[in-house]
Amino acid sequence: MSIAWLLAQKDLELTHRGGPTRGSRAVSFVHATELSDPSPWLSGGELVLTTGLGLDSGAEASGDYVRRLEAAGVACVGFGTGLSHRTIPAALLSAANDVGLPILEVPYPTPFAAVVRTVMNRIAEQDYDEVLRAAKVQARITRAALHGGVDALIRELAVATGTEVVFVGPRSESVYPAAAWELVTMTREVVADGRTPEAASISISEPGRTLTVQPVGLSRATAGHLAMVTSGPVSGVEQVLLGHAVSLLTLEVEKPARLRAEQTRLHATATGLLLDGRFDDGHIPDYLRDAADPRGRVRVLAIAADPEAGVVDHVDQALASVGRQLFERSDGVDATVVLLYGEDDTEFVEGLLPDHPSVRAGVSTDQAMSDSGTALEQARLALKLAAPGREGRLVDFRTAHGSLLLASEPARAALVTLAGSTVTTLADHDEAHAGDLLPSLRAFLEANGGWEAAATQLGVHRHTLRGRIGRIEQVLGIDLGHARVRAELLLSILAVDATR
Repeated sequence: MSIAWLLAQKDLELTHRGGPTRGSRAVSFVHATELSDPSPWLSGGELVLTTGLGLDSGAEASGDYVRRLEAAGVACVGFGTGLSHRTIPAALLSAANDVGLPILEVPYPTPFAAVVRTVMNRIAEQDYDEVLRAAKVQARITRAALHGGVDALIRELAVATGTEVVFVGPRSESVYPAAAWELVTMTREVVADGRTPEAASISISEPGRTLTVQPVGLSRATAGHLAMVTSGPVSGVEQVLLGHAVSLLTLEVEKPARLRAEQTRLHATATGLLLDGRFDDGHIPDYLRDAADPRGRVRVLAIAADPEAGVVDHVDQALASVGRQLFERSDGVDATVVLLYGEDDTEFVEGLLPDHPSVRAGVSTDQAMSDSGTALEQARLALKLAAPGREGRLVDFRTAHGSLLLASEPARAALVTLAGSTVTTLADHDEAHAGDLLPSLRAFLEANGGWEAAATQLGVHRHTLRGRIGRIEQVLGIDLGHARVRAELLLSILAVDATR
């Protein structure tokens, strides 16, 4: 409380004797002491009561005493007269006038205990009033949040505390008063500097103001920050109201996240039914049609990765950033299947994948919703051709022609079996006779039966190559003039390569 309030308490009969009539510090505690230097035990804001029992009334000692109290942040001195001193020493009053420390006389009939009781009762009353005020303001802030959302909440908090308040989200801001937009920039700079850990608040004090920033949100990624600028240190009531506002903002900003989570669970069930062929084209639910582009076309993305890659969360956040819902389901032990727009290009699909070394993905051609099962098989085949690492981790079915047959496990097993009587036979013959039949056959097949191109690749004359091909036909008992024979042999060679 103020010194003026103390002087107004007639029952205490206090009298102002020295220093300013209005102290620069409010009284927040009472401390009675006869020490000649009590400053080590003071924290600031005290009304120090003393009878001067241990005080030397000389000018130098009085000056030192007053200056130590002023340096300790004492709000006022209550000097009790009629015991060790009939009046307050003139040297002490002079020093108090010099440093600006208020001095009150406590007459002999007024016990120090009465002063202590009066001050502490007043502080208790004020604390109770602050609690009542905080409760009333909390109710107003809650009503504002319910009826007006974030903007109304920010406005009510700023008005109730007489401060500048902003909420800064990833893509939005709310400010009150309107002239406080500079606070938005300041808050973003503080957050960008990394001075606000995700689960902690921060307070930055400058002459005449204090900036307090608190994170908002329960998600792993902070949903925003609430900032308040006060003219001094944040008071207890302001701290309570700030914390209440953070709780309300957290509930408000988490609403979309909770709604999205519920929608995603519903979409996962519907996506599974669609991919399993449970819907025909005329009975696909309307909410599932949101997975398709305006033409009603979809692509299926199949992703395989280690659990720590966080595939579903990453894809969900990437789609949310462009205003899209997530339609996915788990496809087996380690794969995730996602429905995309038929018009999504490979660059967009690549942007959905997490930056993790274990990630592999395959994406289908665009299909009608009713043909999403076909798209799923295409995505699975393309996934089998993908390899971990930035290059080749995403395979587009549209550009994978020539390799898709080898992605089928039954087809690859049949080709490897065929290779046991062809490719392996040639390899054994080359080893026994130091020959080059298998490399010659491969070059010939990859050149589509073109003699000149195959001979050039091998670095031999075409007649030499003709002789080798004839020898191959003898060893294997086949006719390489048939296209199907050539196709089976080439695929067998590729299947063996894939197993190594």
